[in-house]
Amino acid sequence: MNLKNKKWLLLPFSLLIVSCSSVTKVTKVGKDTYTVGSQVRGGMTSWAEVKQMALTEADAYCSSLGQELVSSNIETHGARGWTPQEAEVTFKCGSSKEATVEP
Repeated sequence: MNLKNKKWLLLPFSLLIVSCSSVTKVTKVGKDTYTVGSQVRGGMTSWAEVKQMALTEADAYCSSLGQELVSSNIETHGARGWTPQEAEVTFKCGSSKEATVEP
């Protein structure tokens, strides 16, 4: 087997590590309460990374209001490497004195 044919053998394996990710827009779901989600398809992304994507967006939103992310609840769905990994963060913004971020 020549080198050119061996490259084609690597293609299926390289597709296993490729992933596509997205983060939703922040949505108000109640008084002073918001939600944001993140999703990763394909690849072998860690759950910590999927959660961090949504938390980063939540923190940026609070900062845009001149506040801090003070409380959050994170729910996850999916199976790593099998189905899309999703994280949904429900959060509140306020002063740092109110901070209670849950993992």
